[in-house]
Amino acid sequence: MNKYLSLLLVPLFVLASQLASAGSMTCGTYMIQDEQNPGQTRAEVEEKCGPPESSSGDEMYYKKDNVRYRLHFNDGNELESITEVVE
Repeated sequence: MNKYLSLLLVPLFVLASQLASAGSMTCGTYMIQDEQNPGQTRAEVEEKCGPPESSSGDEMYYKKDNVRYRLHFNDGNELESITEVVE
């Protein structure tokens, strides 16, 4: 019974860790998160992460460790969301 319970719990922990990391990315030693209040500004993100790979309107794109991130900023230039882009 315990063996089967372990087989069920491991995928749950993996899923939970992936969900916890949603909305964030690292730039060197900095953690960029979209749930900070007040949100990080576009200038603060660029200071920590460098120039984006590309940008368009309210969005900036970074590629880190083979993952492409889309950072969306609100009208006040504060970070609103971070999503992984599947290519």
